[in-house]
Order: sequence, then structure tokens, then C-alpha cells
Amino acid sequence: RAIKEVPKSCACYDQFKKEALLLKRLRHPGIPIVYDLEEEEHFSYLIEEFLEGDSFYDLIKQTGHLNQDTVIRYGIQICDLVHYLHSAETIPILYLDLQPRNLLVCHEQVKLLDFDHAGSWTEVNFSQERYGTPGYCAPEQQEDKELGVYTDIYQIGALFHYLLTGHKKEKNDSEQLSKELGYIIHKCLRQDRRERYQSVLEIRQELEELYLKTGKFQQYQSTSLIIAFAGSRPGAGATHLAIGLCAYLNQQYCQCLYEEKNPTNDIRLMAQHLQKETDSYGIYTMFGISLKPHYGKAVHLMRPCRYPVLVQDYGCDWKAAAAAQGLTTLFLVIGGKWWDQKAGAQVVQKLKEAIRTRNVHGTSPDIRIIYNFTLPGIIKEFPGDFDCYRAPEYPNPFKPTEQARSFYEILVGSMGSLAKEKRRKALWESIKTLFYRKKDTKGKTREEAMMRKGL
Repeated sequence: RAIKEVPKSCACYDQFKKEALLLKRLRHPGIPIVYDLEEEEHFSYLIEEFLEGDSFYDLIKQTGHLNQDTVIRYGIQICDLVHYLHSAETIPILYLDLQPRNLLVCHEQVKLLDFDHAGSWTEVNFSQERYGTPGYCAPEQQEDKELGVYTDIYQIGALFHYLLTGHKKEKNDSEQLSKELGYIIHKCLRQDRRERYQSVLEIRQELEELYLKTGKFQQYQSTSLIIAFAGSRPGAGATHLAIGLCAYLNQQYCQCLYEEKNPTNDIRLMAQHLQKETDSYGIYTMFGISLKPHYGKAVHLMRPCRYPVLVQDYGCDWKAAAAAQGLTTLFLVIGGKWWDQKAGAQVVQKLKEAIRTRNVHGTSPDIRIIYNFTLPGIIKEFPGDFDCYRAPEYPNPFKPTEQARSFYEILVGSMGSLAKEKRRKALWESIKTLFYRKKDTKGKTREEAMMRKGL
């Protein structure tokens, strides 16, 4: 819990008590829960939900801006929050200070903070004082005109502009925004309040329709996309590639969770080195990536909100990975040295047998083979039953190189809607060029040319 202690002698005490009493009346996942308001002779104490996460201001400071899909996804939550305020009571509650520092992303749930300026329509319009954050407050807040739901709608547009561009909108800003989301933002920001959306639900509906057209991983909306990595033997590079995929997805503004499904304790050792602690869900955040260390069966943690993608690292326990339920794709990682190939071929054969057995009783995950930084000429024969890839060498899994990003782009793209057999044939033809030295027209080998593209 978080406890706010406020002296009764403080000039802002009346405002604090007004905010506390307002929050006690509200119940929404995006609004901090107020458990109690205690008083003694000289102090008041507001006992509320303890929140973990970064404000939108901090997120943008780290990333520069968000992409359209992410803005839409968060935007739908913001609209739900503001609509709840407008409809929770007979008279609408106006928030009046929607700006990046007042919204927190807490395990992918947007939370609204600081209700200092919020109040019912009657309270805010009969108040002698007006508040607003420059760059986000609506024209009527500055001109002492009547405030209404349209005031919060203007601020939603200003907030979306900031999230999409990385800076607040200036008066003569003529920056080109994406056509679809730009239209929504511009309509929210109309100077004439009558030309804006008439309700927050209208904005939400347009955002939802837009997300259904353009959002990534739409086929996995109801459940998370679960991707597993397992090595054919210790040191094959499964952990390196699993963390690398998480880093790539984060760079593409797709939230994912790395889950350590092996007892190596690598995540805790790394956290100790970086002096990091877990949050209340048992998750570390390192280099912007959410990482859940391995816990035994006796440990029961609170479930965080759903991540669109789960990346599970089984270490070298490929048997456990093959038997796991709910996997979308399993990547078997085979080392790239001569001495890795025999063990790798044996594991592939056993994996085929496990799949045949499992298909009798149910469905098995889509299995792919990754040869990790394999030297040319080592692989003499590929397993024709599986798609095969070659991972480039890059030293830091948290910072994929351009080659590595191209490689992960291919992995993610291969999990799309292209027919499996057609995709397999195309990839089989391309993978053969990775290992057979064929001269191109410029005198470079085909293998070198492909590696330049990160394949």
C-alpha cells in the first residue's frame, strides 16, 4: 500500500481531502484503489493502492515516441477511463489535466493519477480558479468559458499527439501524422468545441475499428502468442536468442514477457549484478525488458495483466518444451560448431518421434530449427520436415545488431498467415543458399551476400 501523509495545517489540505473523497467513490481498474482515509489531530492519511510502472512522460523519454499500434492500444484504455469518469455519477466528473505525467503504465494497464483538478461538472464550472497544463489544456480552460466532456476530449487529442510524435503540439505545428490516427487527433483538437467528438465513446469506437485493421498479432488477441526456445545441448544459445527476440519485439513496441523455464538461475544472477529487484508480480525489468525468473512449483505469484507475447526459455530441456501445452512455435537451437551437429541431428530425430506421438492425442506446436552462427560447409543435410534458419552472431542479446534485427524480422514474419507448405518450400530454397558457396555477379559468395541482409 502507499500512504500519503498530509498535515491539516497545509494550505492544500482541503484540496487533498476533496481528492481523497472523490477517489473513495470510484472503482475502475485504471484508477488507484483508495482503501481508507484516516485522521488524527494534526495529520490525515490516505491509504491507497501502491502502483509500479513508468509514466507516459518517462516512457517517451526512453523511446522517443510510440508507434501507431501502441498509441491505439493505450488510447482505448485511456478512453475507457475517461468515459467511466463521465458516466460514473449523475453529473459527469471532469478530469481536466490529461497529460503524460499523470498517466502510469502499470503492467500494461494504464492508471490515472493525481485527481487534484478533477471534479463534477458543477464544481469545476462554479470554481473561482482554473487549472491546466500548457500544451494540453483546451481553449475554454484558458478563456474562462464553460467546461464539459469536450474539454477532456481536447486533452485526449493532445495526449495522443504527444505519444505519437514525442512532443506536445504547438499552435502552428503542421507536422504530418498518419492518416487514420491523425484524423482522430485533429478532430479532438478542434478549437470550436462543437466540432469535436461529442463523447469519448465515439473516439473509442474509431480507435477499435482502426486497431482491427492495422494492429499486429490480431489473431492472438484472446490469448498470448507463446514462443519457446530450447537448445539441443547446453551452450547452444537458446537463452541468447530468446532474450534477443524480446529485445527486438520491444523495439517494435510489442510488449512481451521473457519466462525462464529452466533452473540455471541466469536471470537472478544478472539481476544481482545490476542490483535489480523484482516487482510484486515476481518480474524483473532490465534494459527495458520484463523478465520472469524460474520459480518452483511451490511459488504462487499474482498474475500480471496479459502480455501479447510470451517468450519461454527451456534452456537445453527440449523434451519439456516439446511436451508443453499452448505453445504457438518451438524453436530448437542447434550450435554452429562441428561437434554440435551429431547431437543436433539426434534431437531432431527424437523430436519427430515425439511429434508423431503427440499428434495422435492432440496438436503439437509449429517447430522450427535455428542453426546458431553456423560456419559455411558444416551442415551437409537439413531436416526436410522443419523450416530452418541461420542466426547471425551478435554479442549483446539486449542490443540486437542490424543483422540480428533482420533475422528476427524473418522469424516473426514467418509466423504470419502464409500457408505453411508454401512457406516451407520458399524457406527451404532460401536456406540452402546460406551454406553453399555460390558466386554472385560481383564476385562475392552467395552466403556472404545473404549474411549482409541478416539472414
